[in-house]
Amino acid sequence: MDSQSGRYEFTPAQNEILKKAATWTGLFAWIMMGSAGLMAVGGVLTAEASSIGALIVAAIYFIIGLSFRGAVTSLKAVVQTEGNDIEHLMGAIDKLGSAFKVMGIVFLLGVILFVVSTVAIWTWMSSVAASS
Repeated sequence: MDSQSGRYEFTPAQNEILKKAATWTGLFAWIMMGSAGLMAVGGVLTAEASSIGALIVAAIYFIIGLSFRGAVTSLKAVVQTEGNDIEHLMGAIDKLGSAFKVMGIVFLLGVILFVVSTVAIWTWMSSVAASS
């Protein structure tokens, strides 16, 4: 820590770790956004009822990918700049937290939707079987 300015600068070894984290986070972000693009194209080309679901999932994947891209920008700033490492790192952690929050909420909503639809289908099939 620089006693004059109160600023911290990571060592080259620490910067290398952050650089690797930025690379893998960036790869994940591009995979999410690429998957979103493929889903959107597939949804548009099939033009079926399931297309709406594919487009919704594509939008969610794209938003998650963008969230991770924001974290990449902040992680790269830690490595590429001097004097503001802690601020950039905290920004990256905040953006990663937001991306994981979105993923967690979407996952929980998916689980709830799965359980509700499973119970609804089971109840409907039971009533059909009972009336036969």
